[in-house]
Parts: sequence; C-alpha cells; structure tokens
Amino acid sequence: MKTLEIFANIVIVIALVGTAVAIFVYEGVLESQRDCITIRFRQYERGNPTPNTVKLKTGEEVCLRLTSEDTTHGLNIPDYGIDSEPIHPGKWTYVYFTPEESGTISFVCNIVCSPMHSRVRGKFVIE
Repeated sequence: MKTLEIFANIVIVIALVGTAVAIFVYEGVLESQRDCITIRFRQYERGNPTPNTVKLKTGEEVCLRLTSEDTTHGLNIPDYGIDSEPIHPGKWTYVYFTPEESGTISFVCNIVCSPMHSRVRGKFVIE
C-alpha cells in the first residue's frame, strides 16, 4: 500500500509542476507572437520611458506592450482618452488603439512614480 501512495504523490507533484511549467511556456509563446511596440517605463531620474518617441501609421491598429523597470507607472494618452491599467515592474500591460490622423501626440505617466513624476513622458509621431 505504501508504494501506491508514494507513486500517487509523485504523479500529483509531476502534474502540478508540469502545469506551472506549461503555463509559463504558453505565455512565452504568446508573448513572442504578438506584434507589439515595447515601451519600458522608468522614473525621470532613471532615464524616462524607452523609447520615448515612437513612430506610428495613421489607420493601423497599434499594440503597445508596456513594462516598468523600477516602480509602478501608468500610461495616459490624453488625445485619445486612453488610460492603461497600472504598469508593474517585470509585468506586461497591453494597450491597443488606432491613430486616426497624422501629427504628434504625447503620452504621460498617470501614476505618481517619483518627485519628478510630471516629467515622465514621451510622444507618438503619427504619419
């Protein structure tokens, strides 16, 4: 009976570990297949968002993949009324929108992230 219990416990552990590994692999595959523009947020004192100037095309849907390298940030695109979910360090936040006309629009951080928070910004150049 003891051998059967040990075998059952081993199967359960393998199933649990296998499920966790499968989830991470699946998310990694999804991540690599998305055609997104990655923007890495940083506090102003640590270098600001990178890139802080992004070129886009009018009428083409945009996928922004956002992450933070230091603290929680947020993305606000005032001209489009877009406010992202919080952008946490090491996590991904996605924003989708379609620029309708050419020009330059700005984006800003909308979560107080440092004493120089108001300077955490960038721009989209829409052609």
